[in-house]
Amino acid sequence: MNLQQNFDLFSIFTGERIDTDRPAIMEASTHPLYQQRTIIMVPDDVVEEALDSDATSKRIMSKGLGPALGDIVGIRLNLNLIKSKGVPVQTVHAGNRSDGYKRNRGLYNGAAIAYQKAVTLENAYFNVSQKGREDVASGAVSKFPLASVDGAFMDAAPDFSGLEISFNPKRVRLFCDSENRPIRFAEQATIYANRIYVRGRVEYYSKETAPAKVGSSPCSIVF
Repeated sequence: MNLQQNFDLFSIFTGERIDTDRPAIMEASTHPLYQQRTIIMVPDDVVEEALDSDATSKRIMSKGLGPALGDIVGIRLNLNLIKSKGVPVQTVHAGNRSDGYKRNRGLYNGAAIAYQKAVTLENAYFNVSQKGREDVASGAVSKFPLASVDGAFMDAAPDFSGLEISFNPKRVRLFCDSENRPIRFAEQATIYANRIYVRGRVEYYSKETAPAKVGSSPCSIVF
């Protein structure tokens, strides 16, 4: 096998590619990856202890803020707590009057207003700063807020059924399912730890609708 063949084999696993076997819009329950799940979450007292031990979290919580039913919010994993305490907590970011979150203008830089162990959103959009992702993937900077799941806050018990979605900036540049297909929208999404579980109507990005890639870091997305 020559050098060019080696490169081509490498690109299968690290380069973006197109596979049109699955439709771009579908009902999640009809997807082969759809599952019913039971997940044992971190106990409430462990979450509360972690939040109480963090100065920034205590300052935010002292304001007594929180999302109301239907508020547009951005949700992301709290990087400080997962790194320092190993405890998964979601930071709730306030939305704004713009609907830019529907066009990849994520709310991850909005003001933090609350923390929750798990959050469920209606009409959720999956947003990633492409420049931010490239900065992390290339090793130029360490992890920082660059992605969020944005939508209408629901006062609902966590539901872990559905398609499992994740985002690893070292590997892909958008939120993806376990087949590395990038997701744009889900009718309902439950966020817990570093996973999202989506149900109802889901919409995937295509090569044409996805945000333009920034930089040259490898990406294993399959459109």
